[in-house]
Amino acid sequence: MRKAYRYKLRRPSKAFVAKCESALEVCRELYNAALQERRDAWKLNRQSVSFAEQCAQLPQIKPLRPDVAEVHSQVLQATLRRLQRSFENFFRRVKAGDKEAGFPRFKSRLRFDSFTYSQSGFRIEGDKLYLSKIGSCRVHLSREIAGTIKTCSIKREADGWYVILTAEVEAKPLPKTGATVGVDVGLENFATLSNGATIANPRHLKAAERRLKTAQRSVSRKKKRGANRRKAVKLLARQHLKVKRQRQDFAHKESLNLLRQYDEIAVEDLNITGMVKNHHLAQAINDAAWGAFLQTLESKAEEAAKRVWKVPAAYTSQECSGCGHRMCKTLAEREHRCSECGLQLHRDHNAALNIKARAAPLGMSTVRLANEPRISIYNAALGV
Repeated sequence: MRKAYRYKLRRPSKAFVAKCESALEVCRELYNAALQERRDAWKLNRQSVSFAEQCAQLPQIKPLRPDVAEVHSQVLQATLRRLQRSFENFFRRVKAGDKEAGFPRFKSRLRFDSFTYSQSGFRIEGDKLYLSKIGSCRVHLSREIAGTIKTCSIKREADGWYVILTAEVEAKPLPKTGATVGVDVGLENFATLSNGATIANPRHLKAAERRLKTAQRSVSRKKKRGANRRKAVKLLARQHLKVKRQRQDFAHKESLNLLRQYDEIAVEDLNITGMVKNHHLAQAINDAAWGAFLQTLESKAEEAAKRVWKVPAAYTSQECSGCGHRMCKTLAEREHRCSECGLQLHRDHNAALNIKARAAPLGMSTVRLANEPRISIYNAALGV
């Protein structure tokens, strides 16, 4: 499997940064030009332009554009491959019937922050990174690189420049525990497990709200296109970057804790894009970052040789985990009280039990620990 290693560049020189900025601008211009070519070819002649056809044009462009010739050929090809993936994802969403498929769009300077050496043109010697046609820079190696390095990406962020190395590594399975669990994500608690345990919601954005407001007001007071405004924008970006990294850190730690305890985990297949259309809950849902957590959980489960099951999310909170009776509840009702069997428990705990029950027919193990109570009569009929 492939694993990414992310390191910060240590005090890059002005010449190194200038060449990275120039390469970014050339790649962004190439991306936009290639997108324009594909759009025009289809609108005018109903013809599709392939990735290979656009790559074949690069040698013809270099004699006419010295700045393009100054960028490594692998970086240019990786930029065109990036556009190709955007179209592939677009067509996949169209085929799946997504109403908001998202046609590839042009990139502004604020939305294009990385370029990639896909096969060659880079090397690591000790703590020093060498990039073809750019130069060298020291790297803060916070952890050892395992496996064979395949690609190298340079990324610009609010607090500096980073290198992201992807390497082929051997999977490291975690010890088997024989336990399974259902997980219901929410807002009152970040997650509730089918055994009744909960994971607190950290609410990183809410905790940083005062700092973000202060930084945003500072930007608003500055004169547009001025040097002070650019400095204020950078400070605001750093505040947002801190919140982003707090969410990532939380997702990595909590997903690893779950995989250490359970061999198989059942989660809901959530339509988060549709859920954030509720403007009363959109900010809280985005702050919880369920999608990033579930994606991290799946990625780590693959490396740990464990399994994540996705089940339909409909009515997991409404159906009784004791008898299967469906009861309509508003979001304000936090307790589940079944009028048929009399079961009473927190609605998120009830949902987690239903999620685990729905994963059993898909193939999730039904083995229970000695101290784990049977879920319900209804779920027992399903084989749980």
